[in-house]
Amino acid sequence: MNSFVRGRRHALVALSGMMLLGACTDKRVKGVDTGITRDSLLTVIGKEAPGVDSLPNVYMQERYLIDGKNYEIMYFSPTGRHAFIGVQKDTIPWKDLTPIAMIDRRVVGKGWSYIDSLYTSHKIPVKKR
Repeated sequence: MNSFVRGRRHALVALSGMMLLGACTDKRVKGVDTGITRDSLLTVIGKEAPGVDSLPNVYMQERYLIDGKNYEIMYFSPTGRHAFIGVQKDTIPWKDLTPIAMIDRRVVGKGWSYIDSLYTSHKIPVKKR
């Protein structure tokens, strides 16, 4: 009986953790589906962005050309802040950003676990969080 209770407790903790992570995800990121185009992505994550911005709510972006395919990673910022080129220290911690990956201008995945696996498979240095 003790192992039964322990198993239920672990399941409850795991479920609570998943719900907490889901609650922390911004509604704009939740609206991003795989397969949508880059323009659609910017429309979805740019909702409620103040002013006119070509990359609304994108803290920074990275681009790679790998095996003839264009990879682009956009780091979503819920605050709408952008990275400043030439600044030594990041103004937003990496863990507070949500990476969104595209291949040839179509979303293929989002979140740190997806980006870590993508970076590992292509031998790109993984960001420390």
